[in-house]
Amino acid sequence: MAKTGRKKRKALIRTIVLAAVFLAALTGYFVWSFFNTEKEFTVYTSMAEPTLPVVYASAYGQELNCMHGYLQDMGNAASSDSITPLPEDRRLSLRIAEYNNMITGISYEIRSLDLEHFIERTTVDDFRREDGNVYAELPIQNLIEKDTQYLLSLKIDTGEQEIHYYTRILWTDSTNGEQMLRFAREFAEKTFDYDAARDLTTYLETNNEEDNTSLGRVTLRSNFSQLTWGDTGMQLATDIDVCLKEFDGIMGAVELHYMTTRQNEMGETERYQVVDEYTMRVGAERIYLMDYVRTTNQIFEGNKTLFSGKRILLGITDPRILQAEKSENDRYIAFTANRELWVYDQDNKRATNVFSFRSGVDDGVRANYDRHGIRILSIEDNGDVDFVVYGYMNRGQHEGWNGIAYYQYSRSNDTMTESFFLPVAETYEQIALELSELCIKGPSDMFYLKQNGSIAAIDLKSLEMMEIANGLIDGNYAISRDQTKVAWQDGPLYESRSLRFMDILSGSTRTITSSEGDYLRVLGFMEQDLVYGSARENDQWMLAGCIRALPMYKLEIVSPGSLEALMTYQKEGIYVERAAIEGSRIHLTQVRKNEGDESGHSYHEINEDTIIYQQEMADTALANIGSSITEDRNRIYYVELDQEIRTTRSLKVSVPRKISYERSGTIELMQHEEPENQIHFTAYAQGQLVGESHDFETAVNLCYDGFGWVKDKDGYLLYNRTDRESRGRAQIDSDAAEGFLQHLSEFSGSRKYEDGWYLLNGQGLSLNQVLYYVYQGYPVAAYLENGQYRLLSSFDNFNVYLVDPEAPEEEIPMGLEDAEHYFAENQNAFICGLYLEE
Repeated sequence: MAKTGRKKRKALIRTIVLAAVFLAALTGYFVWSFFNTEKEFTVYTSMAEPTLPVVYASAYGQELNCMHGYLQDMGNAASSDSITPLPEDRRLSLRIAEYNNMITGISYEIRSLDLEHFIERTTVDDFRREDGNVYAELPIQNLIEKDTQYLLSLKIDTGEQEIHYYTRILWTDSTNGEQMLRFAREFAEKTFDYDAARDLTTYLETNNEEDNTSLGRVTLRSNFSQLTWGDTGMQLATDIDVCLKEFDGIMGAVELHYMTTRQNEMGETERYQVVDEYTMRVGAERIYLMDYVRTTNQIFEGNKTLFSGKRILLGITDPRILQAEKSENDRYIAFTANRELWVYDQDNKRATNVFSFRSGVDDGVRANYDRHGIRILSIEDNGDVDFVVYGYMNRGQHEGWNGIAYYQYSRSNDTMTESFFLPVAETYEQIALELSELCIKGPSDMFYLKQNGSIAAIDLKSLEMMEIANGLIDGNYAISRDQTKVAWQDGPLYESRSLRFMDILSGSTRTITSSEGDYLRVLGFMEQDLVYGSARENDQWMLAGCIRALPMYKLEIVSPGSLEALMTYQKEGIYVERAAIEGSRIHLTQVRKNEGDESGHSYHEINEDTIIYQQEMADTALANIGSSITEDRNRIYYVELDQEIRTTRSLKVSVPRKISYERSGTIELMQHEEPENQIHFTAYAQGQLVGESHDFETAVNLCYDGFGWVKDKDGYLLYNRTDRESRGRAQIDSDAAEGFLQHLSEFSGSRKYEDGWYLLNGQGLSLNQVLYYVYQGYPVAAYLENGQYRLLSSFDNFNVYLVDPEAPEEEIPMGLEDAEHYFAENQNAFICGLYLEE
């Protein structure tokens, strides 16, 4: 009995010990699991994975210009993405990454950039398949001219669908492009090696006024430590993808894409997307780096270590792509991080990756393609979020399309529902540029947006679209900073007798009518208050056959509610040529009429003036976003929380349970043709679209500081700051020159002529800027104080030479400084010629 009891006690003790050991092991496992899954945790959306092939071109013995496929015809809109130099025999080699597709046909088409001239259409029958790739050569015929850009449209047939790919091509003897690509790649690689990077100091233009606290954006004006990644220990993690964005034989713009990694203090691996932009010019002895920008964005992967205290850490990033919005009850906060959308529940400590194109199975070339953006429109007290995704759709229902998708996330159903998709055959940058002006959800489930020069309202219930205004160009409309107020002119830019004013919050639209004999001009908003000007119909400022401006004799600021004047600015005999609104100030450029001018259409600038408007201006930039300086990463950004996160044990990270397209519809924008001979200028700098305008001077100045370039809507290069030496001469044959002079006699604005001439209204540009055309071999007409003009025929380090068209054999020298001052006194009335041989 006692023996049996001892056995039972031993068995019980053994059981207790084993249970304790098991419990300890189990506890240890959960502790290990908690800390290790915390480091490795990544969630991915249930959206369909990417499917489309990717195409790489070859030039100079290397791959470049990764092309993503479109399922819509983009026309020439995607021509700005890349330019591919052709070899001497014009045979363009391609590698097509199939990604489980079966390519059954390849063909291509070549046209002029404006699509008006068809060059060649060819089917490629000879291609080979190897290791998941298809290799092909395009036997481009001898129908293209050297040193002329063309649009190449590649079509790939998979048996199920036809996919379009686009690049410009250039057949040239210049090998400078190879040097530029090599330079950019080596520059990027050296930044990861402190010693090797010393070779790069010769290119730096370090400026103490530059922001040297953030690695999210680094330029030539940054210091050496910023260039070499500071104390981050950053490592290059992938191959460098190279894209030649622009190239004319002398000037080049190169874009690099790559991933980097670093180990943080927790031993976790952080991943970053990096884009380098290089603008270069090849000189006689070396490459000149005119501009350089590197942007770095940490990939927010939802690791629990990123949730700490009253912060959600976003890390090193470019703040321009951040947005954070709170619900009115402060419980929910929606934020974007590197083109993903997250929602965080502060009460239940739950983070949801609502939208992302990233993938757990894709190699990143397609899922990480960065040509899209996200805009949060609203977040409700129950956690529901409305948002739009715009640009190129990397995966899912609309993969391969450019456009705007409207989504609604339901917190209670944990479901993301697409309301509609609006296809737009423009680049991501062009879509983003207009949506940055107007993209807002109004009352009664109405969505308002600006696109293609029009403002439209879409009923989210019926999906009916109503066009509110069209024909919007810079100068004839204004949108308030909070996007709740819109005003536009009825009629032409300088001949409008009424203004329309719309309050999006109330949905009401009212009209402001001019006094008899007056025209009205929209100038902008001071927060909610509208600023507009009145001008007399006979007071146009005429210069070199064009309307330079419509000087206003009176400015008014009116309230959005009553449209009653809150302030009036008017001075006897003084007119306002331009009004620039900055914060609570309006900077005025003032002019007077020239005495003795019988036409009454000429003016001269006098002093500037400033209106200080006593209204508090709300600072909405980076609302709910904070930043701090760290020892290893410099400035990092974070989402500001109201409730402190004391422990992440109960924190849950997830994705929506499902994505629904059942109620989605496709909406088409109304199409409007631009007025005949109205040129649409696009300005680029640092490899990116920086603005659009119908005014050539504005377009040039938009890109000038960034050593950029200007094109028209068809992709023709009209101005390039980088491509100019210190001397040059116009070299146009007599027949072509005669055409220039004839068009000059009837000139009334920038226009492209059928005989190949492109005349540009260069009024307001400096002498230094218009000498670009003389260097390129084209004439510039400079108007004098008596209304006559002279041609700028050549220039050197000291003089510019003028020619009277009536006596072209004689060149008259004028010192550069004297000439610059003289032409400025005469309002820089230039007309620039460009000859595009067809």
